[in-house]
Amino acid sequence: MDKKILIAAIVIVIIIIAAVGAYMAMPKSKPKPAPSTVIYGYMVEMITLDPSTEFSNSIVTLANLYEDLTKYVDGNVKPWLATSWESNNDGTVWTFHLRENVKFHSGNPFTAQDVKWSIERTIRMGQGAAFIWDPVKEIKVIDDHTVEFDLKYSANLPLIASASYGAWIMDSKLLSPIGNDTQIAGYLNKGHDAGTGPYYLYSYNAKTEVVMKKFNDYWGGWNDKQFDIAIIKIVPDASLREQMVTSNQIQITRELPLDDIPSLENNPNVKVDATPSYEELYGMLNTVKAPLNNKLVRQALAYATPYKDLVKYVLNGYGEVAKCPIPKGMLGYFDDLSTYSYNITKAEELLKQAGYTGGMHLLLTYTAGDEAEKKVAELLKASWSKIGVDLEIRALNWEQQWSFATSDPSKAQDVLIFYWWPTYPTPYDFLFNLFHSEKQPFFNLAYYNNSQFDHLIDQAVSLEGTNIQKALSLYHQAEEILMQDSPALFLYTPDDVYVVSNTITGFHDNPGYPQVVFFYDLQKVS
Repeated sequence: MDKKILIAAIVIVIIIIAAVGAYMAMPKSKPKPAPSTVIYGYMVEMITLDPSTEFSNSIVTLANLYEDLTKYVDGNVKPWLATSWESNNDGTVWTFHLRENVKFHSGNPFTAQDVKWSIERTIRMGQGAAFIWDPVKEIKVIDDHTVEFDLKYSANLPLIASASYGAWIMDSKLLSPIGNDTQIAGYLNKGHDAGTGPYYLYSYNAKTEVVMKKFNDYWGGWNDKQFDIAIIKIVPDASLREQMVTSNQIQITRELPLDDIPSLENNPNVKVDATPSYEELYGMLNTVKAPLNNKLVRQALAYATPYKDLVKYVLNGYGEVAKCPIPKGMLGYFDDLSTYSYNITKAEELLKQAGYTGGMHLLLTYTAGDEAEKKVAELLKASWSKIGVDLEIRALNWEQQWSFATSDPSKAQDVLIFYWWPTYPTPYDFLFNLFHSEKQPFFNLAYYNNSQFDHLIDQAVSLEGTNIQKALSLYHQAEEILMQDSPALFLYTPDDVYVVSNTITGFHDNPGYPQVVFFYDLQKVS
C-alpha cells in the first residue's frame, strides 16, 4: 500500500475516533416527554361556541376556554378575572378591580374594555342567559384594570358575574374587527375561541370530539403534573363510557347507569365521586285547570307522593328527597319549612274536603328517553291510584312537551315532570323562572299566579347585594306560601355522580357549573 495512502487512512481514523469521543462526552439533552392527555367522556354533542348565547351543554367546553370576573366556589364568590370589588351603600354601583398581566389566547392583554364589550354584546344579543344582566344600566371603563357597573336597581352583581352562562369575558380586540354579532358567532362556531382560560381550542367537531391544548401564558401558571391536552369525547352510549373509564381509555365520565355504581365503587381502577347537585326534579301541577285548580287536590297529590321510594328506586340512593323549591346546599334552602311526606290517609281526607270522592283522570307528561323521569311517573301512577287517581302517562320529546305546555294551559297536561338548575346560584333563578306570574307561560308551567309571592321574591333579589339576611327572610316567606299553595311537587335532588380513573387526581365537582370538568384542576398521579 502506498505510504501516503496509509498515513491518510490513519489520520482519518484518528479524526473519527476523536469525533466519536467528543460526541460521547457531550452532555445529552433528555428526550422531550410526550404530551399528557386527559379525556372526559361526555354524553351529548356540543351546541355552540358563542359565549354570549350558549345556554346548554356546551358549557363543558367554554368553562375551560373562558373565565368570568368571579367564580362560585363552595357557596362563596371568589376572585377570578377580578381580584376585588366594592359597591355603594345601596348596591346600585359596583366597581371591579381586574387582574393584571392576563393574556387572551391571541396574546392580546385583558383589559376593562374587554369586560364592557363582552357583557354589552351578550345584553345586545338578548339570547341564552342575557337576562342575568337585566339590572345593568351602564358599564363604564375607569381605566385598563377598573370597570364600573351602574345598575337600574340593587343587585348582587358579584354573584351574577360568576354565572355559568352569559358571563364569560371575550377578547374584544380579536372579535370586534370580524364584523357584527352574527359574523362573530359564525367565526367562533367554526372552531375558534377568544378566551383567557387555561386551555385554547385546538380542534372542534361538535358531534364527536373537542380538543384543547394548554395555554402556556396562562396567568395561573403550570406545573409538571397538569395536563397538556384536554379532550371532550362525545360517547352517547353509557355502557360504552363505563367500559372506557374502567379501562382508562377515558379518565372521567358521568351519567352511568345508577344500578352499576355500587360495583364501580369496588372497582380498583376508578373512584366514584357523588356530591349533591343544585338540580331538582319538579312535578308542575296545572293550577288553572280542574281538578288541580283546587289547592286541596294539589295538597292531596303531594301527600300521596312516595318521596323516599323515588330516591330509593329511581336514584338508587344517590340523592335526597327535596324539602322545598331550592336544592339543599344553595342559598335559599330552608329545612324548617312545613313540607309534605307520604301519608295516604291525609291525602284521602283532603280529597274528601275538596269534594272529589269518585276518582279523577289526570295526564302527566315527561321527557321521552329520560329513564329516571319514566320511573318517577310509574311510581306516581301506582301510588296515586290508591286515592282514586287514574294517571295517564305520556312521553314526549322536550320540544313537544314544552310546546304542549305553553300553548293553552286550559288544555295542557295536568302534571309536567322536569328538572331545573340555576343559571347562577340564587334562589331567585328558581323562584322567578318557575313560579313568578307570566302573561304567557314560559317555564312557569304550573301557571301559578300569586301577587304576594311575586312581590316578596322581587323584593328579596333587590336586597341580595346589600342585606342578605333580609333577603333570606323574604325568600323564606315566599317559600312558605309555595309550600301551602302547592303549585308543584318537589320530588328530589339527584347527586352528581362522576366516575374518575385512578390515574388522575384533583377533580372536585362544582354544582355552580353543572357537568363541567375544570381540566386545570386535574393532575397526573405519580
